[in-house]
Amino acid sequence: MRKNFISAILLLSALFLVFTIGCKRESVLENPIIPVPPTTTPIAVNDLTQVTASVSGIVLDESNAPIASAVVTSGAATTTTNSNGMFIFQNISLSKENGSVTVVKAGYFKGVRSFKTTAGKNHTVRLQLMQKVLSGTVNASTGGTINSNGGATIVFPAAAFVTSTGTAYTGTVNVYSRWINPTAANLPFIIPGDLRGVGRDGAENILETYGMVGAELEDASGNSLKIATGKKATISFPLPTSLQASAPATIQLWHFDDATARWKENGTATKTGNTYSAQVDKFSFWNVDVGSTNFINLDYTLMYATTNSPLVSTTTRIKRNNGSIGYGITNNFGFISGLVPKNEALILEVVSSCNTIIYTQNIGPFNNNVSLGNIVVAFLPSQSITFNGTILNCNGSPVSNGYISFFATGGYSAVVNTDVNGAFSFSILNCSGNPISYNYQGADNITSQLSSISSGSSINGVINLGNINACGVLGNTVYAVGYETNSTNNNNIVKLWKNGIVTNITNGVYDAVPYGLFVSGTDVYAVGREYNGTTHVAKIWKNGIVSTLSNSFSQANSVFVSGADIYVAGYETNASGKNVAKIWKNGVATNLTDGTKNANTRSIVIVGTDVYVAGEEENNVGTTVGKLWKNGVASDLLSGAYSTFGNSIKVVGTDVYVAGRAYISVNLNKAITWKNGVATNLTGGIKDASVTSIDVSGSDVYASGYEYDSFTIGTAKFWKNGIATSLTNGTNDASTGAIVVRGTDIYVGGGEKQGSKYVAKTWKNGLPTILTDGTNNAFVMAMTVN
Repeated sequence: MRKNFISAILLLSALFLVFTIGCKRESVLENPIIPVPPTTTPIAVNDLTQVTASVSGIVLDESNAPIASAVVTSGAATTTTNSNGMFIFQNISLSKENGSVTVVKAGYFKGVRSFKTTAGKNHTVRLQLMQKVLSGTVNASTGGTINSNGGATIVFPAAAFVTSTGTAYTGTVNVYSRWINPTAANLPFIIPGDLRGVGRDGAENILETYGMVGAELEDASGNSLKIATGKKATISFPLPTSLQASAPATIQLWHFDDATARWKENGTATKTGNTYSAQVDKFSFWNVDVGSTNFINLDYTLMYATTNSPLVSTTTRIKRNNGSIGYGITNNFGFISGLVPKNEALILEVVSSCNTIIYTQNIGPFNNNVSLGNIVVAFLPSQSITFNGTILNCNGSPVSNGYISFFATGGYSAVVNTDVNGAFSFSILNCSGNPISYNYQGADNITSQLSSISSGSSINGVINLGNINACGVLGNTVYAVGYETNSTNNNNIVKLWKNGIVTNITNGVYDAVPYGLFVSGTDVYAVGREYNGTTHVAKIWKNGIVSTLSNSFSQANSVFVSGADIYVAGYETNASGKNVAKIWKNGVATNLTDGTKNANTRSIVIVGTDVYVAGEEENNVGTTVGKLWKNGVASDLLSGAYSTFGNSIKVVGTDVYVAGRAYISVNLNKAITWKNGVATNLTGGIKDASVTSIDVSGSDVYASGYEYDSFTIGTAKFWKNGIATSLTNGTNDASTGAIVVRGTDIYVGGGEKQGSKYVAKTWKNGLPTILTDGTNNAFVMAMTVN
């Protein structure tokens, strides 16, 4: 078997398109397929030019099962895969020369797919995530050898590891490594990026791969490690038998750069026996390849002769006379595009799901870019299934801007847009003679509503899926409240972001800061404080309309709506200068403390008729004690030598969870959660840390906050069952203000310093969305997800 030559792979899967039978294609995906030695002037790479385009695709594991709830990022946009492993980005900004999609899912290596981007078009990708399995461990002080799959090895020297901040690491190193077989049938789906590379001269290359090895290095707590400056590891790349005779004695070495989603030339590897060896100073993936700059672009569209429908998710390949093959899969218009060798006679083939050739055509040689147009493929009706139907909205009218998400056994997948009448149609191949099981879901892009998921099983023929009512589950709506400083007078403006769209709640005439948020139906409640010209007073904003809770110095920290009742927790300063812990119910205040000692309430939850409040109160010896009030009756969370503070509360059944901190000394706090009064320390009290918010999902406890690496640089973090995940890398000061868990999705809100200002941010499953441009300081204080 000869190796596959593939670059910028054209792989089709889920795609949102305006679909019309026989219409001109509206989707582009570049696919450099087969490289040859360079004979033309190299093309310099320039990835800075941006265009607006759309991207969709599917994420699978290596058995072709869909991966749901994977976090997908393209450009500045982030989403998650649906139950069929599918995703969509519409009209986002991407690099013209190198658009990319990055996929993150716990338990798998990161997946990245790159492609050339055409403005205004839709681009489709398919990714198979490789399972992240521990290959072995080494002692950082002594080094050692890791044996990966397929006979690949990595040899680490002694004292070769540092933490993400550059500090020398001396403990156990967990090494997760993977060799990618260059002759593997699924090579197009698992490689990082695509097989285009940037040579040392800055020129675009397409790459002929002889294998790849990658690794992730972690300490025992799952924190990333790096190779120390001046140290190098030695990688051995095994050569499959079919490639040993043609493999050159010395070959170019390429490193995949995650920041640019590009392979970059970075040294050479030497052949010894049936193995290539090279020294490397970083990870993730390394690739031994022969680069070429001699190619043209070829495209064509496959149509099914019987129904004149595009052949979607169909394997097509280009063969050279020497037997080398490049593969691709058509998109939802049956379209495919890629780079092929210049001035060579080639063979175009269409391959069935049973790996039989159902169509062949001699093409080339080509000296310039060429489009073959529509290629009509005729085969027996028993080898195909055509699906059609109509998507309707909640009013029973056709959805003019919608799509069907389709997944079938064998890796078939499609996301096909409706025409203006709500109709869709597409065809897939099935040569096995066995039924194909499938499921599908309709969607209305205008209302974001979905149909229920339906399923079926078919062997061949035309299947009318009928009317599909997209009038059900809405996608998650993310609400975040925070502030941004007004450039005019340096006052803070209260802001609400709904799925990233901002609304100003205050006008900036007076300084204002929000601390709590609650959404009930269509009503959005925010609470905080605002300067009234004399002092800061507690405020509540309902759908942007403000009400004052107190005319004395006061602050509202949390809000909860139960039925028709609105509860607010906070404090008010009395005539003696002491802060009195309070709750307001429908604007009427109740004191939780007697005002002889400072106290505060920070979080409130209503369960049935029970009112739970978390906060703190000073005691008689000057120590502040975290408090839990249930129906006005206080209990201490933790009292002793240290002051403690209850910042956030969550009640699940009979269990009460509180998150906060213990004050150890000046600029030093310990992050803590309590369950029914029993404390769990999330940090050791060596670095300043705190928990600002808590949520519970099933038996899992989530908390968000920060931990300082120094007196000036904090790292935004969340903890799941006490295990920390860093949301920022410790380069810039950052913190979090809120955490919300919905299903498998983890949402966190906060901010990070960029330059001289803090930008407001949210994170979904660890990937950030920036809400402000960094002109003024901003921060997310509270959030909820409906």
